[in-house]
Amino acid sequence: MNDKIKVGIVGCGTHAQIAHIPLFKKNPACTLVALCDSDIRIIDHFCTKYEIPNGYQDFQEIIEDKQIDALIISTPNYLHGPMAIAALKYGKHVFCENPMAINLEEATEMVRTAKSSGKKLAVATSNRLRSDVQTVKDFIKEGELGDIYYIKSGWLIGRKDWILSPWRLEKLKSGGGAFLSLGTNLLDIGLYLLKNKEVVSIFASIHKREPEAEIEDTAMCIINFTDGTLLTIEVSWSLLFEDDFLYCNVFGKKGAALLNPLKIQKELHNELYNVTPAQKHTNLYRESYELQVKNFLDFLTKDQTPPITCEDGLLIAKISKAFYESAQQQKLIKI
Repeated sequence: MNDKIKVGIVGCGTHAQIAHIPLFKKNPACTLVALCDSDIRIIDHFCTKYEIPNGYQDFQEIIEDKQIDALIISTPNYLHGPMAIAALKYGKHVFCENPMAINLEEATEMVRTAKSSGKKLAVATSNRLRSDVQTVKDFIKEGELGDIYYIKSGWLIGRKDWILSPWRLEKLKSGGGAFLSLGTNLLDIGLYLLKNKEVVSIFASIHKREPEAEIEDTAMCIINFTDGTLLTIEVSWSLLFEDDFLYCNVFGKKGAALLNPLKIQKELHNELYNVTPAQKHTNLYRESYELQVKNFLDFLTKDQTPPITCEDGLLIAKISKAFYESAQQQKLIKI
């Protein structure tokens, strides 16, 4: 493609407002030509603010817009799969927010449709693009930490009261609980750092504090790899605590790396030394999303492989399915 990629964004919630809209508008390789959202006030506001010519309330109208080359799907989880599949069938390239879909069947259909339509599909998992994650990946790749045998990760969101927002209580609106919404982001980082290892099984547990809730607000799991490596994930969005915790601790036979904040220690001559490289004081969130936008557009214009492939997305969907099977059956599930 010699011309700029013409992009439309579907779903203009907080995530799109903070990241997708301003960053796709800013990137010189594309032109942001349309927004779609069920709230006409949001459409009018952001189309005016960013000088975007077209606004749609009806998803059917934006996928029928022939000038659009690619659509960004930033809607609630349960709409990711159906909207991505429809967009691909209408000849649009698709960049889909995480999680890829709410189940393995939808994710598989997304990949199949992309292949049959000849259009490109990419999944948005920006966390692996963070500079601190990249630093840890480089240390692992160079063997500086030795063989990695344990990764402990968590995303715990505190609250000042026990009242949960309605969408987290309704499965149809959230499209999945804490693990699908939060845990898959940590799962992606873990799989990225353990790229050459193969998952073999998972044991999961969930907790629903509100009896009427169809989805979990707290979850944890232990993922086993064929060589004995362990990956643990704990997530919650209902802890009665005012602070949030986001961490990923990586342990190898020669050293360890902690994320958020970054700290790397390595064993040298039977002593531990802090070998954390100097980091630029940047907005990791914005930086990673800028890279994500660039990578997607390069995927379309230069045919470069995106940082996360559809196969990566399918593996996350496969493990997520096994997670919920394990939690429901209260037993270890082989993958």
